[in-house]
Amino acid sequence: MAEIPPPFPHTVEAVYAFLARGASLGDSAGVSMSDAINPCDRAIWYKLHWAAPSNPFDGAGASRLTTGLKWEDRLLDDLANIGVTFGHYQKKVTLAGGFLRGRTDATATGLVEAPKTEHVVECKSLKAEKFRAVVKHGVAKAIPEHHAQLQLYMHALSLTRGAYWCVNKDTDERHLERVHYDPVFCMQTEARIERIANLAEPPARLHDDPNAKAAFACLYCPSLSICHEGAFPRVNCRTCIYGTVNPESLTCEKNKTQRDYKAQQTGCEEHRFIPALVPGEQIDVRAGEKIVYKMSYGNEWIDGDK
Repeated sequence: MAEIPPPFPHTVEAVYAFLARGASLGDSAGVSMSDAINPCDRAIWYKLHWAAPSNPFDGAGASRLTTGLKWEDRLLDDLANIGVTFGHYQKKVTLAGGFLRGRTDATATGLVEAPKTEHVVECKSLKAEKFRAVVKHGVAKAIPEHHAQLQLYMHALSLTRGAYWCVNKDTDERHLERVHYDPVFCMQTEARIERIANLAEPPARLHDDPNAKAAFACLYCPSLSICHEGAFPRVNCRTCIYGTVNPESLTCEKNKTQRDYKAQQTGCEEHRFIPALVPGEQIDVRAGEKIVYKMSYGNEWIDGDK
């Protein structure tokens, strides 16, 4: 007979439930700086249109986020203690017409290596393996998304130096890497995000077979079920054919109104999916703006039929 595992401690369960309460990754109104180098245009478009299932934090995930924020404060305190002075804290920045967005940790002057040069400071707490890779290879090679984030912050603030300031969570070792601004990378990335944001339909898949060796990232993509498995996306204003996504709002072409973040999440009864998001072939449009599809399993489905 199989051994019965011990019960999960109720105290731990209660703590996790408290930590997770209200904690959610949420939906970004745009594309985050750290997501900007995702090689799949389609994945970025899906995220911008809130197509994938929402991804709430569990208790442990919420705790890790809080710990990371505490490390950020501590790392900035370290710099202040040696005479570094700060300009902006948590400054919101946008690029690509407002679609590419982020929030800097700080800008600072007084670093020992270049005391007169203003730097964008990005603080990170890393697992030991990642920390050692950054020390050995540099952040651009070890964690490209962090490097992109720092580059785009420099681009948005018209600064030419960044400081990647990180800690090994296992040992408390610190490491600082000064990064030079790369204008070509930043302009190319900004142009790409603006192009994707202005597409009316999702762009082509990066890989047709998610099980192919080169497509391993597809298996971890939050939009896998929509992109490859015939699932429907979420119902909200950003998956609706009448919605035009703007950086700070959405224009409903049906009702000629502007919808804020909360209203976009809620949607309305007149929602009709962007046809390219439906796992079937559009074959007709009927009175009352009812859109008819032939689904992959052979039957008809009518979008707008109550």
